[in-house]
Parts: sequence; structure tokens; C-alpha cells
Amino acid sequence: MTNGGYLTERKSRPLGLGLVIAGHAAVLAALILAPPESFTRIVYLPTVVESIEAPPPPTREVPPPPKASPKETQPQKVAPLVDLSAIARPVQLEPLPQVEPTLPQQLPSSLPAAPVFVAATIDPGVAARFQPGYPSALARADIEGSATVRVLIGTDGRVKQVELVNATHAGFFEATRDHALRAWRFRPATRDGVPTESWRTMTVRFKLES
Repeated sequence: MTNGGYLTERKSRPLGLGLVIAGHAAVLAALILAPPESFTRIVYLPTVVESIEAPPPPTREVPPPPKASPKETQPQKVAPLVDLSAIARPVQLEPLPQVEPTLPQQLPSSLPAAPVFVAATIDPGVAARFQPGYPSALARADIEGSATVRVLIGTDGRVKQVELVNATHAGFFEATRDHALRAWRFRPATRDGVPTESWRTMTVRFKLES
């Protein structure tokens, strides 16, 4: 029985061992034939941030104020710049010397006289010739009028220049100008008795006889 059992056991072991080997082979084949898969393993490492603080500025030690010596703390006496006692004294003023008022100098009795100017006058010898001739055109037209002129009288009494002041007709001015330059005579003006040129205004009237 023992022998029988041993033999039976020995026969059954190869069969079980084969099944085990077959199972492992199948698993191994499945692993070999299976598609490759990539496995990524991410490892998170903890990040440590250290805050670096700037070192504080060095503190500067303020030296203590120097101690005043006992001699310096005592107030020193300052001599006054101005002697106040002299100001308080009354000031004595010396009387001013009396000065007699002087009279103004007397003005000279005779002052230089102002220059004497004498205006020019018509020469009596030619007074009858002062009226110019009547312009014939105006006479035929029965036109009457006047002409006022300003004449420059030379030192010889003759008329040197004639200027128009106003006239009722140009013909009256032309007749007066021509006659004055040709025939008018004056006694020249004088300054301190010396003949000098001067201006004088003259008016000539033209009237027709009825």
C-alpha cells in the first residue's frame, strides 16, 4: 500500500508541475507580447525658499556733546561800546557869532537898452505910384476886387519878394505883384538905426470909376 501510494504520488506530481510551468509560460508570453507601455514617475520635491534679509545699516553712534567746563559756563562781562554816561550829560552849545546882514549890491543905474526896431514905411515920394494898373480883361468884365500880398523889403527899400495872402481874382494878384517889384519903394526898417530887411503886408483894392 505504501508502495502503491508512493507510486501514485510520483505519477501525479509531474502533471501538476507541468501545469504550473505552463501557467508561468503563458503569463510570460502575455507580458512579452503585450504593447510596451511607458511609465513615468514624477517625483515632487519640496521647494524650500529662504528669505534673505538685508543686514540693517550700521548705527552711527552720536558722540555726546562736550561738557562745558565750569569756566565757560560763567557769563563773561563785555565792556560797553559806547559810554552811556557821556550821553546822559547835558550838551552845552556855544552861541553862534552874530553876523550882520549885508545889503544886496546896488544894481547899476543904467541897464543896456533893448534894441530899437523901426518898421519899414512907404516912401512919401512914390506914394502916388503904389496903385497898380487895372487889369484890362477884368475892367471890361466890370469885375472889382482886391489883392493882399506880403512883401519882403530890402535894406535899399526895394521889394525883393512878393507872396500871395489872398485875392478875389488871380488877375488882381498878378497885377499887384508885377507893380510892387517894379515901382514900390519903402524906407527900410532899422534896428538901432541900422537898415535891415523886414516883411510887410499890403492890400490893394481895385474899383471901377462910375
